[in-house]
Amino acid sequence: MVNLDKVPKQIKTDGLFSYIYDDILKEANLKEIDENQIREYLLKNPIYLDEYRRLNKDIEISNIHLKEFEILENDTEDSAIIKTEINQNADRLRGLEKFSLNSSDSAYPIWIGSLAVFGVFTIHNFFGLFTDVYSSFPALIYGSYVLVIFYAYRMYKKTIVNHNKKNRLYKETFEKTKNLIDAGVEKNYFKRADIYE
Repeated sequence: MVNLDKVPKQIKTDGLFSYIYDDILKEANLKEIDENQIREYLLKNPIYLDEYRRLNKDIEISNIHLKEFEILENDTEDSAIIKTEINQNADRLRGLEKFSLNSSDSAYPIWIGSLAVFGVFTIHNFFGLFTDVYSSFPALIYGSYVLVIFYAYRMYKKTIVNHNKKNRLYKETFEKTKNLIDAGVEKNYFKRADIYE
């Protein structure tokens, strides 16, 4: 749901996206490229558009460039329904946007693994430095390590299941919204150029 009229301009002029611009120039073997050429290049090589989306997601800028439709008095009932659904879906997509990537592309293993290491480290240092539990009850200490790792693994699995569920919901809503936009354009309820911010 990115505005392909806005993205090439951002890639060319916004320093945030300069490395994407440089990569396109290098791959196209050009010294300069205009916005129309960038747009064509993005359509032919979606890897750069994916990189644009990923960068926006990482810095919490929305990739949902849909503007809210105003329901007019002269809109037909079908037109009003389509516009209302697109507005609702756009809000839902913005809320689910952090789940737009697959869980395999996330940092969950790093975050949760770091928590587990911190937990084990804390237990080790507390009991190792301040008590004699290591020598008296070593099974208790090592058991607590296993418990921390077990809970971290459970938390990881639960997080992945939740992420995948929301990722599916994001993809379903994205496709439904895309189909509603196509239907609205086909029925002349609005023009494609009118749907983006």
